[in-house]
Amino acid sequence: EEDLGTWYGEPTAETRDVFFRQARLMRLDDLRTRPDVEPLSDRLWRRYGRRAFAMLEAIRADPSMGEDILGGTDYLRVELYLAASTEMVTRLEDFMRRRSKIEQVVPNADLGDTEGLREVCDILFGEAAEAKLAEFLRGPYGANPAPGSPQAHQRA
Repeated sequence: EEDLGTWYGEPTAETRDVFFRQARLMRLDDLRTRPDVEPLSDRLWRRYGRRAFAMLEAIRADPSMGEDILGGTDYLRVELYLAASTEMVTRLEDFMRRRSKIEQVVPNADLGDTEGLREVCDILFGEAAEAKLAEFLRGPYGANPAPGSPQAHQRA
């Protein structure tokens, strides 16, 4: 099916069937370890539509692309690479709150302690990763809120 370059609308039923057949053949849903979340194939199709085919290819080429990058956040490494290449993420807080909703499902105190946070920064910001991580951790959602911020007063 031709990609019309639009951001709206779901591809045809035939395209959807091809995606789910490929996902089933590579046992994509078996990558899930938590039984209380929707099947991975459903989620990728719902969120990404036609772009989910490239995600299947990336996972086939490197199974680590199908891993949850922030342990329990339900956000895959392949999704992060897609965000890095298609969205203009300039601050980690923007990604965590608005683009991925991770901040809404993971307690703030756990975010600074997550080992995957550094990898998130590496993927999204490249050489600026350390500075972006430090900025996030100094900000209102990190382990060390900026002096004078409402979060710093709440912790005092």
